[in-house]
Amino acid sequence: MSVSQPVNNQSSFLPTTTVLPTDQNELLIRLTKNYTDTANSINIREVGIYETTEILTGQQWSNLGQPTNRRQTFRKIFDVVALNGANVPGGATVTFPHNISGLKFATNIYASCTSVTSLFFTVVYPNATMDTTNINFTNPLPATALNSVFFIAEYLKS
Repeated sequence: MSVSQPVNNQSSFLPTTTVLPTDQNELLIRLTKNYTDTANSINIREVGIYETTEILTGQQWSNLGQPTNRRQTFRKIFDVVALNGANVPGGATVTFPHNISGLKFATNIYASCTSVTSLFFTVVYPNATMDTTNINFTNPLPATALNSVFFIAEYLKS
């Protein structure tokens, strides 16, 4: 059974072994190709680092009209409980400035939460949103406070 893949399929997997030629010219060609493959594989992977400072995620988005110039995605997290100065009460909405300059488009917005009763869950729209100025979070539990809320924003910039 064969599996078809898109012609432009690019993955971050590298061969685990290689046989290098003894001819110096062929060796140079092979080493150059190996280096290029390694750099390309590293550059297309997604970064699993979540920081309160803006970082590149490694995600690359299509750039209409410029197919060879992909747009880079940024990530920034916000500790909502720390920004609030206390637990987020049940049903409460909190809003804080995100200080992201040049925000053009949100690619992924969500919050990872823990309640005071040790319930772990994630929150998305309409309880986790952002605009060009602020992040907005609403505790979806009407009567239970949250003692941990990490708001994660991934976005494109102009």
